[in-house]
Amino acid sequence: MLNSTDIRTRFNGAASDIQERTPGAMDRSQGVARAISGFIDPSLSWKDIPYFKSITKMPIVLKGVQRVEDVLKAIEYDIPAVVLSNHGGRQLDTAPSAVEILAEVMPELRRRNLHDRIEVYIDGGIRRATDIIKALCLGAKGVGIGRPFLYAMSAYGEPGVVRAMQLLKDEFEVGMRLVGAKSVDELGPELVDVRGLGVHSVPTPADSLSFDVYDRLVVPPFAAKSKL
Repeated sequence: MLNSTDIRTRFNGAASDIQERTPGAMDRSQGVARAISGFIDPSLSWKDIPYFKSITKMPIVLKGVQRVEDVLKAIEYDIPAVVLSNHGGRQLDTAPSAVEILAEVMPELRRRNLHDRIEVYIDGGIRRATDIIKALCLGAKGVGIGRPFLYAMSAYGEPGVVRAMQLLKDEFEVGMRLVGAKSVDELGPELVDVRGLGVHSVPTPADSLSFDVYDRLVVPPFAAKSKL
């Protein structure tokens, strides 16, 4: 997998040897992200795809794609798959989430009849099996999950990871039943409502039962101050 921001390969130009030329210029006192940034090669570009293809027979997957145009570009370079990802929000905190990009990419690929030319995966923010189902409905081939398993492993070791996987499996089966799908092939965009995705809102009607049926929630008053 060729990660667009997390790796450096074969480059030895002026932009990639900053640590060798000026070792004291690296400020490592401001966290991991600052230190990792020294290993990112800004010269990595689409022109390097043929080189990577020439040194491996494995399929090349581009990770960190954030634009519809880049997915179309990947198809031009005969890339078999891409991973829509904002790297957990740690590269740029205002970057759109992967599921937002997915909701833009797949309709455009279908419009151009290119949805069978490339596999689209997403990662970032996948916490529950219902998140997986939503991604599959929108057209993702699969999802990447990191932090839930890292948390489970850190707290409980291998049994924690096994338990987390079982929870996801059980919830996935329940979610499939609730949407009325007998297989993943039956999942489609008609099963999810993405109208509020871009503005991060859920277009559901307001609950009026609390006004007419249920007793109103009364906040207890503050105790009177003592006059002593």
